Amino acid sequence: MMAWHEDRHISPGIPDLHYVMVNEEDHRIEYRVGWLELKAIDTDLFPTRRIKVEPSQHQFMRRWLPHMPIHFLIRVKKTLYLVDGIYHATVPEIHNASDMQLICTATCNQADVVKVLVPILKTLTRI
Repeated sequence: MMAWHEDRHISPGIPDLHYVMVNEEDHRIEYRVGWLELKAIDTDLFPTRRIKVEPSQHQFMRRWLPHMPIHFLIRVKKTLYLVDGIYHATVPEIHNASDMQLICTATCNQADVVKVLVPILKTLTRI
């Protein structure tokens, strides 16, 4: 289950998407939550075209990363990169796809996002 959130005036810094993973094993239900900050650019990355991370987003990640998974889901053209929030200070410094590959947890084509992303998020949220 995912809930979209975007309200930079009332609650700046909170990531765009909140998700809940459910595990039902051995007659017990276990829930885990996490956040995704969505970023997108329609051109290649290069020194003058980077991913912007707002100061309030840096603050949110520093505050909440010890308690729950927070990731960036970054679309560059039609490729998606899942990047751990611990790299929130590094993301704006990325100049190209090769550098993005160095810090990403997973990558996929935009058309495969559900097939690829859900199993990875289950693993990352320890389900």
